[in-house]
Amino acid sequence: MDPTISTGTTENIVVTPPEVKASFEVDQENPSLSDGDMKETIKTTNSSEDSDDEQVRTKKFVVVVAAAAALGGLIFGYDIGGAGATFLMKGFRLWFGWDCAEGDDACVPATESEINTDQGLINGLFGAGAAIGALVAPKIFDNFGRKITMYTASVLFIIGAALQASAVNMLMLQIPRLLSGAGIGALSMCSPVYISELAPEHCRGQLATLWQLTIVTGIVLVSILNIWLADWEDGWRISYGGNIVFAVILVGMLTIMPESPRYLVAKGKLTEAREALTRVRFEDEIDSEMVELDKETKEEAEQGVASWGEMFSTENSMRYRLTLGIALQSIQQLSGINAIMFYAPIILDKFFGAEGAIIGALILNVINFLSTFITIATIEKFGRARLLFTGGILMCFALVMNAIFASLEETPVMGYMVIIFCGLYVIGFAYSWGPVVWVVCSEMFPLRHRGKATGLTTFSNWTWTTIVGAVFPYAASASLTACFGFFAGVVFLAIGMVYLYLPETANRTILEIDEAFKNQKPEVPRKKWA
Repeated sequence: MDPTISTGTTENIVVTPPEVKASFEVDQENPSLSDGDMKETIKTTNSSEDSDDEQVRTKKFVVVVAAAAALGGLIFGYDIGGAGATFLMKGFRLWFGWDCAEGDDACVPATESEINTDQGLINGLFGAGAAIGALVAPKIFDNFGRKITMYTASVLFIIGAALQASAVNMLMLQIPRLLSGAGIGALSMCSPVYISELAPEHCRGQLATLWQLTIVTGIVLVSILNIWLADWEDGWRISYGGNIVFAVILVGMLTIMPESPRYLVAKGKLTEAREALTRVRFEDEIDSEMVELDKETKEEAEQGVASWGEMFSTENSMRYRLTLGIALQSIQQLSGINAIMFYAPIILDKFFGAEGAIIGALILNVINFLSTFITIATIEKFGRARLLFTGGILMCFALVMNAIFASLEETPVMGYMVIIFCGLYVIGFAYSWGPVVWVVCSEMFPLRHRGKATGLTTFSNWTWTTIVGAVFPYAASASLTACFGFFAGVVFLAIGMVYLYLPETANRTILEIDEAFKNQKPEVPRKKWA
């Protein structure tokens, strides 16, 4: 037996990045690896037609750090699944006067218009807060670092969620949504970039996908909880405040997480950068990565801090990149995902009643969760552009079919068809436009532009989240068919945009990404996918 292959142990983890094929012999030939390093190695396997066999190593600690940073996604996902389901909970509806208790003849229930307004504000104010958080976060991100940004965001969220969980009236529930939303907005701007900056190139896409995976994990978790919380008079408070637990865990993990080496080099803190790299790279990789980081940051440092105006400059394709990034993030929301997932219980209530709607929403959330693993398995092998293109086709088809079924009589049979094609839509989104947009936007910008540019792209995501969340209750009441049709039209345009204008960024350094954007030309048929 090869002595480098251990059996019966979990020390070695197998992942699947692109264009590489594992060779156990390399570890034997590399005398710089200690026994401890070899135990920490994550073996990575795959193959490519144009690559030689080579060993790719990843320290286990970098996966732990990436997972910790992605807890912000878990918090966000919990909120999506939790808040939407409370709208059908008896205890929530009675507490806020949407319904009246049996025998309470003096009670006057809220009108449908008032309920739609409350629902729109609960969702919309969260999105508005997140948009503000995403726009303000780059100031902290660029000047004080990634860890401070995540810490500040987590504390803001904890305060907002605690106020919501203890709300005594609708205003006390709605206003803190701005605060918790600001925390999530800042985390969604910072965490994917932090993960991308710490991850080795060969698994950067896979680790960045953890952000989306934790989002869907949070959705599934709270969807399961909602089945039991629905029968408890105050269960809705857990739906709004239970994710405080994950925010506290993130705050605790930040005490052991390293600062981004890329940020530290950019600030001239070379000793601290080397110490951070020591924790996430093997000893024989540190010198070469320090040289690479120095090369990437030196030219940008000579130009000084990028201004907001430079975000729209044609130099280094910045206007092109920013326009594309904003379009990607905007389409992610205009494709209808948050509207469908947040209001799934309400949509399905039309066909199955409250109890059946919550179970149906859980089914969609489980599909969302499982489908995200498709991305982890394929994002490095097939690249970002292919996943967005094929996922868009699947989403568009499912939305068109749902537009047709939603126009027919609201029977259980039509309800099942809506669930089936919503499930198909969710599969397409979960392996493409859900995770891949965050990955692309976290890696497509030069370092000196990254904070502000990522803030703008994330701001656009949350702006559309706010608008769609506020408008959808009214639009769905008027015509669910028209809503599905609009989302299908947006996705159709997105397919063409990706096919023509998005260069591949997988497994490339920032300097190589610069060159890819410079050379990208719209062609039919498309000649370069990787």
